[in-house]
Amino acid sequence: MNTLIAFTLLSIPLAYLVWLFFPSRSLNRRGARSAVWAERIAWGTLLAAGASVALWMANGRAPSTWGLGFESFLGIRFDALSTPLLVLVCFLAAIILRFSRNYMAGDPRKGEFVKWICATLGCVLALILAPGLIQFAAAWIGTSLSLHRLLVYFPNRPGTLFSARKKFLLSRIADIAVIAAFVGLYQTIGSQNFSAIFAQMSAESERLLWIGSLIALAAVLKSAQFPFHTWLPDTMGTPTPVSALMHAGIINAGGVLLIRFAPVFVAAPGPLYAVAVVGALTAVFASFVMLSQTSVKRGLAYSTIAQMGFMLMQCGLGAFHLALLHILAHSLYKAHSFLSSGSTVHTIDTLSTDSKAKREVHLPLFAAVAISFIIVFGLAWAFGINPSQKPGMIALGVVVAMATTQLLLRQLRRDVSPACILRVTAVAFSVATVYLVLASLAAWWMEPSLTPAPLTSKGFELTVAGIMFLALATTLQLQIGSRILIPLRLRDALYVHALNGFYINILANRILKLVKLQPKRA
Repeated sequence: MNTLIAFTLLSIPLAYLVWLFFPSRSLNRRGARSAVWAERIAWGTLLAAGASVALWMANGRAPSTWGLGFESFLGIRFDALSTPLLVLVCFLAAIILRFSRNYMAGDPRKGEFVKWICATLGCVLALILAPGLIQFAAAWIGTSLSLHRLLVYFPNRPGTLFSARKKFLLSRIADIAVIAAFVGLYQTIGSQNFSAIFAQMSAESERLLWIGSLIALAAVLKSAQFPFHTWLPDTMGTPTPVSALMHAGIINAGGVLLIRFAPVFVAAPGPLYAVAVVGALTAVFASFVMLSQTSVKRGLAYSTIAQMGFMLMQCGLGAFHLALLHILAHSLYKAHSFLSSGSTVHTIDTLSTDSKAKREVHLPLFAAVAISFIIVFGLAWAFGINPSQKPGMIALGVVVAMATTQLLLRQLRRDVSPACILRVTAVAFSVATVYLVLASLAAWWMEPSLTPAPLTSKGFELTVAGIMFLALATTLQLQIGSRILIPLRLRDALYVHALNGFYINILANRILKLVKLQPKRA
């Protein structure tokens, strides 16, 4: 790797981490100026990241490592995973810091806020670019500790403090799992450098199975998966820029961990089955709860949990390239959702069911499902994609088809004329085409850096696909008010339980109160 490019990339996380050396009092006295300089640094790092990625692509997109010290313990790894994530995080940093300038205006601790949000961004970037186990572990822990300072930014909000403590406890367990896995990897391979580790990854062994299980556990804990999700919906008392950063960036760390160590799971795929099950269960659970929430931000929180479940399901089924695509799309969407959450109340009527559509019509539901499946799997065939020969494509095709069904239902339940059917079919066709094109591009992009994952058991994948179909079909039934599958009394009972998160949060709070984690004023 060119030394100039290497130093440029290394300077990107350092430009944020240097804020740790400035005293908070001094920054608070210059809060507005600190925010301006942080934003300027963010736009500068975005330009540097874009230029570096362009040069890397011009040179063939080969994975490359540059580092200092023992086995490059400090440095950068530039490959198909780190490059898009680098540009994504730098872009989100610029947008969030620009938003923060106005959002935190007049806050007496604005400089301290800027300090810790920059420190968090620096740790995330150091994790993305890590060339080996040491830097990755340090950045993994640093990200959590820096975020904790932002979660407790308002000390007079006991509910948020309680949630921050829950997250802190789960993060420390995840840290222990990561450190134990990394120690095991070093003992097994004899190197901490990713290039050496991935080059020497061989057939499945009992030690690799345990290492993969620890990595999977850390990913589940970090990504707020069921039943370890209860802290996330209750952190809505934090500043909105923190919510945007957390939901658009940091929550994806579990998926990044799984994708980075995909070669471990290729050699020992056993833990992936557990990851797929947990991800599917979380996606189903959070989807039900999300639909019942009356708070915009809590709805977005459960949406994040559901999306992280889908992402981990993709990883568990071996579709790591689709998981990366999911991270990129979800991050951009969720950052926009949180930063614009204040205006959501003005457009919420467009998301509700039209009064004319409340009549129960069976034909459009079945028509929408049939059209969606024909479009998705027909296009897959046209693209030369055989779902039975691609990891996870059967289950993921079902999820995409059901998502397309939801897109169609609003129009088909209002108007079932031939013209309307043709119009919405064209829209669904376009959406499915865009997804399959992006999926193909993601597979091409990740090819130089990712060992092909083994195919999961067809029986297992079909079971996951069936469960997802039934669960998503049930959520559609709840949304449109139909009683084809769910009687009215059962639907009402399900709504009440879902509104309360099926009481998992209450149970978790009671357990944590027993160990004295509850703030005194909560």
